[in-house]
Amino acid sequence: MLPVSNMENSNDLEEKLREAACVGDLESVKTLIESSNVQINGQNKVNGWTALHWAAKRNHSSIVSYLLLHGADKYMKTNTGETASQLSSFTDIKNMLGGANTETKQTELPINPSYLVNPPFPYTQPVVQQKPVTSSRENLPSHQEPTLAATEELVIKIRVANSEERDFIEVELDKESLSFEGLRNVCCQELGVQKGHIFKVRKLPNTIIRKDKDVRRLVDFQEIEIVLRNNSDASRPGQYGISMSQRILY
Repeated sequence: MLPVSNMENSNDLEEKLREAACVGDLESVKTLIESSNVQINGQNKVNGWTALHWAAKRNHSSIVSYLLLHGADKYMKTNTGETASQLSSFTDIKNMLGGANTETKQTELPINPSYLVNPPFPYTQPVVQQKPVTSSRENLPSHQEPTLAATEELVIKIRVANSEERDFIEVELDKESLSFEGLRNVCCQELGVQKGHIFKVRKLPNTIIRKDKDVRRLVDFQEIEIVLRNNSDASRPGQYGISMSQRILY
């Protein structure tokens, strides 16, 4: 279960709630909602996702139900216009969210949104009573329902080093095509930097990522910083800009 400190600010608590909802950690979700002042409908400032969006996307029906009972807004949309019901592939979750007839959207957060891979999530809840909408899974026993989050994607947390924005953003990578170049492309796309401005990619706290093998050793929620060259024009407007007055000394 994720630790909860009384000293954490609201943004930290909201991020923990979204992470717990994504990985299926119902106990942490309950603790955060019942023992802190976390905003249940808090949205990630980069993509607009709430805890309910992640629970629906990862098909955690028990967490979807709990969030709805405690005030989660099922009509809230992500920054690209998806409601929670459009993100789920399970019929019973769509019914809970009032969108049984809505088509499931294939969302692309960074490249292939991710919150999973090595090691398997310790809190992922097995689905034993519902089946996905996709007909190819209809003949699988309920205890063998595959969880997309545990098999196909890797989630990492990225930010620009020495930026005024100290929060990380979470991005998803396709587990089957992990590469150093792919990682750089995702970082450039999500953080709004040019590839030529990247001086190095650092796995926190102190390890440089240089090649494909380094990327394939990453685990879920690994924190990564992109270090820009000293002469980069880093005064970008928008969600992840950094000040020109800051210099990177590495």
